Formats: sequence, C-alpha cells, structure tokens
Amino acid sequence: MSLYKRLAAAAFLAVAAVPAIANAGVDLISNGGFESPTLGAGNYDYVGGTLNSWTYSGSAILINAANPNPGGSAWYPSAPAPTGFGGVQFAGVQQQGSLSQTFNVTSSGALDLTWLSGGRPASYGCCNGDQSYQVLVGGVVEGTYSTTSGQAFTPVSLTLLGLGLGAHTLTFQGRSPNDETAFIDNVSLSAAAVPEPAAWALMLVGFGGMGAAIRGRRTATAANA
Repeated sequence: MSLYKRLAAAAFLAVAAVPAIANAGVDLISNGGFESPTLGAGNYDYVGGTLNSWTYSGSAILINAANPNPGGSAWYPSAPAPTGFGGVQFAGVQQQGSLSQTFNVTSSGALDLTWLSGGRPASYGCCNGDQSYQVLVGGVVEGTYSTTSGQAFTPVSLTLLGLGLGAHTLTFQGRSPNDETAFIDNVSLSAAAVPEPAAWALMLVGFGGMGAAIRGRRTATAANA
C-alpha cells in the first residue's frame, strides 16, 4: 500500500473513531406519530380543533389504518393504506386543510425537521392523493411538497435556520382545491447534529499530521532528485 493510501486510511480511522456528533436528541414535537387519541380499527375523524398537541383545521383528518376487513378503510375503500407509516395511525391534509403544532425553541442553532409523507389511494372515482402541501413555520413557507395517489410513505427532511428562542408554530398546509389528500406521519423536530469541539480538534490534528507527512515525503523526494 502506498504512503498516501496508508495516510488516508489512518486519517479516516481517526475521524471515524471520534464520538463526534453532539445532538441533544430532544424532540420538540409532541405526538408526532398521531397515535393519540386511539381511534377504533379502520376509523377516521375530522377533528376540527386542537387534540393531543395538534390543531386540525378545515379538512384535516386523523386515520386509524388497522382494518379487520379486507381492502381499505371506510375512508378509502378501494385499496389498503400506503405502506411505510409508523404505528397504526397517521394524519392527513385534505384539500386545503391544515395540521399545526406550536413548539418551543430553547437554544440557538439549526433544527432538523423530518416526517413521512404518503398519498391517499384513489377512492370513489373522485378522491385521490395527488395533493400539494406546504410546510410553514411562523407563517413563513419553508418548503412545498407533493404526493401522488397511493404513494407509499416516504421520508422527507428540512433544515430550519435562524429561528429565535421561544414559541413557533409548525404547519402542514394543503393546497389543492380538489378532493386530494396527503398523509403525514412521524413528525420530528430536533437540534441538528454538529461536531463537538473535541471532535473538531481531533480531526484537525489528524489532517494536520497527514499534511505534514505528505510535505515531508515531498521534501525527501526533492533532496534525492
């Protein structure tokens, strides 16, 4: 193995061995999986108010996907729920309905927002999952997303920057004028992972040593030329 390869491997192992990531791991969102309150198997509810940390406005819906009968639920009878959701319940923004929750920022720095997004199966020949929705924080649009009919739940992520300390409101806002629904599940918001000062120091030492060794080899090569 060449000197360069040995040095690169050593630097990689040094960095990999560092317990480098500092993440408080505190989820600022409550009931992000929409598992509470528990609905009956296959049931759904247009909540129309605040319940277990979430505010359901307009055509926002809470769904229990467990179904003792073949096929879909009473709300989407033509097909089973899309795969990939967590637990047995999830929420949805139908037409221009919205889901929102107020959270409290207690320390500065970037925040990572993650969630699962799926599409309602085509139902009754009229009511599908071709929905567009926006994610807003404090009324400011942070991103626009879309789903397709029957789309499996897929991970989505967004980094929030510059939020001040104190209370902020997260909103998933449906945008379709038609009967389209995007499903939302496993919403989580926590401090973005950043290297600790000790990790930066070790990485700098490792790369510094690698650079010094390379310079030393170049000097030796020049002297022997």
